[in-house]
Amino acid sequence: MSNIKTPALSALVSVMLLAGCDNQASENESAQNDASKSNDSSVTLSLAQAFPNKHPGGIYSDKFAKLINERTDGAVNINVHHNGVLGSEAEEIQQLQAGSLDLALLYGVSNFQNLNAKLGVEELPFIFESSEHARRAYDGEYGKAVSKILKDEGFEVLSYWENGMRHFTNNVRPIVDPEDMQGIKFRSAEVPIRLKMFEMLGASAIPMGFTELFTALQQGTVDGQENPIALIHANNFYEVQDYLSLSGHIYNSAVLTASPKAMAKLTPEQQKILRDTAEEMKVEERQMISEQNAELLADLKEKGMQVNSIDKQAFEKVVHPLWDSFAKENGDELIKLILKAKPSNAGNASAPQESTKAASVSHDAQAS
Repeated sequence: MSNIKTPALSALVSVMLLAGCDNQASENESAQNDASKSNDSSVTLSLAQAFPNKHPGGIYSDKFAKLINERTDGAVNINVHHNGVLGSEAEEIQQLQAGSLDLALLYGVSNFQNLNAKLGVEELPFIFESSEHARRAYDGEYGKAVSKILKDEGFEVLSYWENGMRHFTNNVRPIVDPEDMQGIKFRSAEVPIRLKMFEMLGASAIPMGFTELFTALQQGTVDGQENPIALIHANNFYEVQDYLSLSGHIYNSAVLTASPKAMAKLTPEQQKILRDTAEEMKVEERQMISEQNAELLADLKEKGMQVNSIDKQAFEKVVHPLWDSFAKENGDELIKLILKAKPSNAGNASAPQESTKAASVSHDAQAS
């Protein structure tokens, strides 16, 4: 009997062992699938911005991406694309609309004016008296109104960073009075209000993409351009421009924008982290611009640029009719909100006022 039972018992044990192995393999496979699903739950977003990575907008786009990754424990990754490698800002807007781009740092609300003409208000010359004024406006009722317009157009505003006050540079002459603009060929973004401003000032405006600008200045296709100090420095325009006139004629924000499709990829908690971090970076990016301006102006002077101030009142008188025509066509609600945000105490020394620093350096440049 024992000789018969032994083979049977061995067979039974073998079957049990095989079953156990199958169960273990199944458990291992299940665990691997769970791990794979966990990895698949991470989200990778793309962020585009038009300027060099050494520009404050580029620096804080990179920092924003790093912090989002850390604060979501690696669940949200952001790939930052600098220098307009994904296209012009108009193309970035189209990509946001199509959902092929998730995030963009767009240098100026006026980039959206083809969708809603009211958003051209930021381009009205001298409507912002200082960076402090502009920041108060974007952080207050005006910013909320702009965000509402953009939301209705299909964009989620995360925060209003800064591009800054725009100033004239050229190779013909220092610009002090409006008459000094006569005959100078300026590169301009294809923005109707800005093109009209140049016309009213007697200058020639040549619409041109930003990526073409340095070569155009180098070859003499255009004589001048207008941009904030940080951008003039970051793009080495001092190599191809002789004169810098501190006009502060237009302030441009930098709108950190997301597509609704991108936001839908995130949990409510992740969306909050995105918004909170964007606001945190806004404060730091603006502060960097404020702190850099005096330093960068001094460096531009050292590199050979002649720096001067302008007669703002004379310029304002020439271009103010643009305000009236804008209000007639688009209403004056946004204009009123901007003017309402003027600092109640513009002489507060503790406030970060770009124009005050610029004027100080400009005075030193003239005195020497």
